[in-house]
Amino acid sequence: MAGNSVMFIGGCVILLVTAFPIVQISLGAVYIYECPVAPVIPVYMMVYGILALLVMGLFVLPKLLCPAWPGNTIWTLSILNLLLLYFIVFIYGSYMIYSIYPPNYNKNATDPNSNFSAPDNKLSLTLKNQNQILPNLNQTWIANNNQTSRKLIQSLALSNKANVEHLNPPQARQVMPAMLHCDQTVYLFAFWTTTVVYVFAGNALVTLICLYGFMKMTNMLSERFTI
Repeated sequence: MAGNSVMFIGGCVILLVTAFPIVQISLGAVYIYECPVAPVIPVYMMVYGILALLVMGLFVLPKLLCPAWPGNTIWTLSILNLLLLYFIVFIYGSYMIYSIYPPNYNKNATDPNSNFSAPDNKLSLTLKNQNQILPNLNQTWIANNNQTSRKLIQSLALSNKANVEHLNPPQARQVMPAMLHCDQTVYLFAFWTTTVVYVFAGNALVTLICLYGFMKMTNMLSERFTI
């Protein structure tokens, strides 16, 4: 009866621990093309989850299948290599996540700082054509009548003004380039899971330092009082 309870509790723990990497792999696969601003983030989540499952498998499966198995050098080297690769992937993924914080979540958002390429090209082409026509007209008509040339220049100026006013805001917004985005679900999941790992690692490090200092202080006090 007790053995069954232990097995049930162990199975629940394994299920909860493995659910987290499986969710990472699933989200990374579903949203793999939904983060153009940082395409590495969905791939990072998939690789991170796969490495986590492999590390847990190497730690747990031999003990579950054969509790008396002592292990060997190949098994130890495999775990060390996976842990090293896990650490490298985690550091690189953290850099990619925090470097774009906060990203744009709106897929259809446009960049307000961009220049209007299409209207400007149209306007510049109109001005260029008019400037090419103007010298030829001046050479023909200015010699005959200065008043005619002044009227021509005024009409060209009015035409340029009308072209500028014709570029209304809706047309300008249509040619503004879209901002690169990242899906909110995949980014926030990657951000908070990575942050939680850093929090736990920081707490563990502080706890180890405090325990080490406490043990050293206890040893020093015990040596002094024994003398």
